[in-house]
Amino acid sequence: MDIKHIEQTFSEVSKTAGWAVDKRIALAVTNIYLSRNQAFDANVHEGAVEIIKKNEGWTSPLRSHLLHVAAALMVVKEEDVESSLKLINQNQKELNNAGFWKTSYTYLAALLMKNPEEAVRAKALYEEMKKHHKFLTSNEDIPYAALLGNREGSIEERAATMNMYYRDLREQGFTMGNDLQWLSQVITFDSPFYDPGMVGRVLAIHQFFKEENLKIRLAQYPILGFLAVTQVDGKALQEIVRNTRELEKNKIFRWYKDMAFSTAVQQVMADNLEAQDISAMTFSASLETLMQAQQAAMMVSINTAIISSTNNSSG
Repeated sequence: MDIKHIEQTFSEVSKTAGWAVDKRIALAVTNIYLSRNQAFDANVHEGAVEIIKKNEGWTSPLRSHLLHVAAALMVVKEEDVESSLKLINQNQKELNNAGFWKTSYTYLAALLMKNPEEAVRAKALYEEMKKHHKFLTSNEDIPYAALLGNREGSIEERAATMNMYYRDLREQGFTMGNDLQWLSQVITFDSPFYDPGMVGRVLAIHQFFKEENLKIRLAQYPILGFLAVTQVDGKALQEIVRNTRELEKNKIFRWYKDMAFSTAVQQVMADNLEAQDISAMTFSASLETLMQAQQAAMMVSINTAIISSTNNSSG
């Protein structure tokens, strides 16, 4: 891991995004570029931002709190930004047609989808998930439903498996709630069928970090899922611990220590990807996009809370 490179990229992203953009968003954008081993080009990023601003209405989340995250995710794709934006809007429209309300989360889901036809399966999986967790399942689960709904296999089976993983992990001491639900969703990425070995892998990874005195916060539960699905080895886990500690000492992460961990994970995954084949790279890229969407979703929640409190205090 090259900390100087992270610092330099973060500095360039922050400067390009401007002072009004939350530093956590700048960090999420930095991770999007670095995890794809793509150099940040301020002009290219700004170009994507301008295309979004020119084409999106004032009420579009893509134009407000998702602006820089969406721009980065579009830049790292191989197709041009105009085509990407057009596809996102087609995906978003189909998600609405399938029965989802238009929210920041449907836009995040649209960013993850490869084609508009995936909307129907996303909605079907979402409804199945709701059958098991009526009150837990909310807008924040839509990006997961979009990515996982498109995976092979029975939607009913996948939702039932998610529920089994949720119950098993809860019994093993994981705290119930949205974060555990997302973790249970992530670990079905590879297969809709229940695999007790997957639960064992999550527990082993969690225990490893615990023994290393690395506190895993609830919001980081899904990351344990990414590591379990990608079957990282002990060497990679040690590297994550080492890198997290190093990043936590850095002034960038002084106030955002939870992001030091996710940055370390994405860096190690990016380094390990270079030695893998194309199918494994595509697979991991999907997971990374989901992880970045999850971070963006957290930013959405943070920004909504900030806007709400500002409005309340000024009212």
